Amino acid sequence: MADVLERHERAGTFRDPRETLEPLLDELLRTLGLEKALVLLYDESRAALVGTFGIGLSDAVVRDVVVPLASGDDPIVAVLRSGHPQRLADPAHDDRVASSLREALLKTGTGSLVAAPLRSTTDRAMGQDGKRKPAPGWEGRGDWAGVVLLSRASGVTATDLDALVPFAREAGEVLSYRRDVAMLQETSEAHAIEKEWLWWMANGVGDALLITDSNNDIILQNRRAELLFRATDEDSAGKRRAVWMNNFLFTAALSTWNLERTGATRSREVTLVDPIEGTELIYEVITTPATNFRVGMRGTVSVLKNVTEIRHIGEELVRGQERLETAEEEVRTERDRLDLILRNVPNAIIVVDNDNQIISMNPAAERMFKPETTTPRSAHTAVANDARFTSFLAQLRLDPASSQRGEVILNDPRTDERLDMEVSATEVRDSRGAVIAIVSVMQDIGRLRELERRRLEQVLFDSEKLAATGRLAASIAHEINNPLEAVQNALYLLQQRIAAAGSDREYLDIAVRETQRMSRILRQMLGFYRQAEAVSDTDVNALIEEAAGLVGKRLRERGVQVVRELDARLPRIRASADQLKQVVLNLLLNAADSMPKGGTITVLTTAGGASEAEVVGRAAVQIQVRDTGDGIPDDVLAQIFEPFFSTKPGKGTGLGLWVSQGIVQSHGGTMRVRSRIGRGTTFTITLPVEGPPIDARAA
Repeated sequence: MADVLERHERAGTFRDPRETLEPLLDELLRTLGLEKALVLLYDESRAALVGTFGIGLSDAVVRDVVVPLASGDDPIVAVLRSGHPQRLADPAHDDRVASSLREALLKTGTGSLVAAPLRSTTDRAMGQDGKRKPAPGWEGRGDWAGVVLLSRASGVTATDLDALVPFAREAGEVLSYRRDVAMLQETSEAHAIEKEWLWWMANGVGDALLITDSNNDIILQNRRAELLFRATDEDSAGKRRAVWMNNFLFTAALSTWNLERTGATRSREVTLVDPIEGTELIYEVITTPATNFRVGMRGTVSVLKNVTEIRHIGEELVRGQERLETAEEEVRTERDRLDLILRNVPNAIIVVDNDNQIISMNPAAERMFKPETTTPRSAHTAVANDARFTSFLAQLRLDPASSQRGEVILNDPRTDERLDMEVSATEVRDSRGAVIAIVSVMQDIGRLRELERRRLEQVLFDSEKLAATGRLAASIAHEINNPLEAVQNALYLLQQRIAAAGSDREYLDIAVRETQRMSRILRQMLGFYRQAEAVSDTDVNALIEEAAGLVGKRLRERGVQVVRELDARLPRIRASADQLKQVVLNLLLNAADSMPKGGTITVLTTAGGASEAEVVGRAAVQIQVRDTGDGIPDDVLAQIFEPFFSTKPGKGTGLGLWVSQGIVQSHGGTMRVRSRIGRGTTFTITLPVEGPPIDARAA
């Protein structure tokens, strides 16, 4: 029996009771000459003895045997509970025996038999009589118990019963040993499984995990921790040195933390070395005291989270915050400086968003859109200004250009004065190119135009005086030149008659030289009268617009409206823009003077071939200036181009039309006039496109 047990132990075959008991039963049957054996084992779930295996019996018969433990008078159950073998003379016909067992015995033709208990020896306690008794709770999970039934065809005897006593004892010892081995295997397997689960759970943590004992020696670590605290002989000296340094630093830190005697989980920091790169690593360490209650061992669980990048980012954030505060201070300083500049800029500056809503404005703009006085009149004027400006911006947005210029008419809320404002609007775009605002700068061009008009009037007046002086000088030079030519001829004849060596010849030569000098002076005076301006390509329409803008305010104050009908296809001409502007300006002012009660001035430009004799057959442009004034009488109409003739006594010099006609003629053009009393006057200027003739420009 011992050999069989030892053999099974070496082979590791203690897996179920059959593997353990079947060899014992074979040997017992051979020894006692028994023929059949049936093993019934306790099934906790069914609370019964269940047929497990048999010798000399079919498996089908064995599986059908079930003996409930609830049958207290069943002799099979009594054998299990008492722990003593028992001989049954005729169990097949014994009503106390379970029906399933009786049917099996009848099928197999089994007569008398002996029943021996199968119990673990640890499941029996020693009674007062020195015999082992069943211990309470032997039905517990994991305990093996049952009954073996043995028989032969010739029947069993009391001798067979006595021979089964040592068998039952050995079987109990074998079962006890098997149970201990099974429990040990289960415990080892459970420990291995728990250890493997612990290893997988430790490596499932994304951070380094360490378990240290009371001496701060590492008991368990995951792979991430091994990178910091474990080195092999195959690793480089630098890595081994870094790992040694990490173990020293962490152990020192852990020892310091343990002295604090803090039971709760704590978060601390430790600085380690990267074994690969050699750089400094900052770890946040979360430590928790732990106790192994199985062995009473205390230790510490530490989780190391790499916060190097977080610390660097935090430091960079601090530096960034400092830079941001510095930048904000600079922005505030720059904003205050900009605000100071804007407050002192005389031009109105307005910033609007994409919905034309005003975002900000300087004080100059606030005076027009947000007046200090809140009278109904000023408030109404401010609202009207806002509406006009919004409409103006909406029209400018139709132009795809990022910067536009235009004019808008506003009113001063304090004085209700009309303001002609030139607006320069520029789009403000973000980094993606989207328009986020429009900055508009407004300048009062009414005053500038008034100054320009006065300047041009002064220039026109000076040119008129200069032209009159030149004309007078030319007339005087022309009148003096004729007798001077006669004197020069007479002196020439005297030079021919008087010998060069004569006593009076010296005085004659002096007279000849002086008359020649007088002739040169007269030619210079004629040249002064005929001075010509430099010519260039000139846009006549733009010139008219500029001239009308210069006198627009003055004309509106007098109730005069200027209507412009300008041909957009009008070609550029070769001319002096300043001189032609003086001509148009003079005609507009004369037309306004002819309408003291107000009226309309129409300025018309056309292009095409000229019908005037002076420019016939040449490409030309025409400028017509029509008014609705009182008209010019016929007797006066013939004199209006004469110098010093004026229809406005006490006003002007009478040289405006004379000078204007001279300018037009110097450009190779003509100026005509038509007038009807009560119907108005029309001046028509015809100018060649190629400009004045070459000889005229040279003269």
